[in-house]
Amino acid sequence: MSLSPTLRVLLKGIFFASFSACLGGTTFVFTRMIMPQTDAATLSFLRYGIVGIILFFFCARSVLSISPSRNDLIGIMFIGLGMFAIFPFFMAYGLSYTTASRAGLLYATMPLATITIASLFRVEQANLMKVFSVFLAMIGIAVAMSTKLTPDNLILLKGDLMVMVGVLGAAVFTVFSGKYMEKYGNLPVMVFSAVSGVSVTFILSLFFGEPFNGSLSFDGFGWFAIFMLAVPGGALMMYSWGRALLIITPTQAAIALGFNPLTAMFLGFLLIAEEITIRFLAGFIMVVSAVVLSNISFSFLKVKYKKNRKILFFNY
Repeated sequence: MSLSPTLRVLLKGIFFASFSACLGGTTFVFTRMIMPQTDAATLSFLRYGIVGIILFFFCARSVLSISPSRNDLIGIMFIGLGMFAIFPFFMAYGLSYTTASRAGLLYATMPLATITIASLFRVEQANLMKVFSVFLAMIGIAVAMSTKLTPDNLILLKGDLMVMVGVLGAAVFTVFSGKYMEKYGNLPVMVFSAVSGVSVTFILSLFFGEPFNGSLSFDGFGWFAIFMLAVPGGALMMYSWGRALLIITPTQAAIALGFNPLTAMFLGFLLIAEEITIRFLAGFIMVVSAVVLSNISFSFLKVKYKKNRKILFFNY
């Protein structure tokens, strides 16, 4: 029995979205494993510097052929700090203290953080389903991460807070990048954003890290982890997500983001012996359910810009 052309296209798009989400899930584990060998600022600069070079290589003609206005260029580079500076720095910093599975679960709330920020800035109108989804995710996070306030657990909560700051940075980029991507294209905007973000993380590495005094002295596994973070977990992840959005809608693609924390959870269990509790699994189900429910709305991702633009959720 052959599949219909429509179903084949849908499955192809879901495959790319799911593949991208799984690659994203690996980054939490590899980041946690490599942090003892480096610092958050240096790792952010190195990882996204490589990603930026790869993206530029594949879209150099597009980047060099456009001339953004001064105001647009300032806007692109400013919001790029959220994606290429705030997100990677606080994510890596947080993973020095919290677990990969907890970080992956917090990252899974990024679409809901995007909805909240978009509503606050009147970029998108919230409806009852979205409000319910946000509260369900908050309850899920509380269930998964509630713990006794011991000194060790306070360290976990510190890491969780840092990760959430990074998620909010990525959400801000997601909300405000749409108008520039429609005007100049996805990859050129990502490259311009990377320039500003990577420049800031380089400066941060000079002040808060030691890139020239040990933070780049990786062992064999360390360089393998850098490769996994920058190539499969960076450029290939973004490329696959972009391919998915060319085939299916952001609504359909966003559902695949559930594979991100799922991959982080099981890889964390297999590679670094992170504990998976019944309480955490219950919270995980609630958070993923919240993301799925937020996609059910007919107006999901229909943004109230003057030109009725769409917010595109990016898998990082």
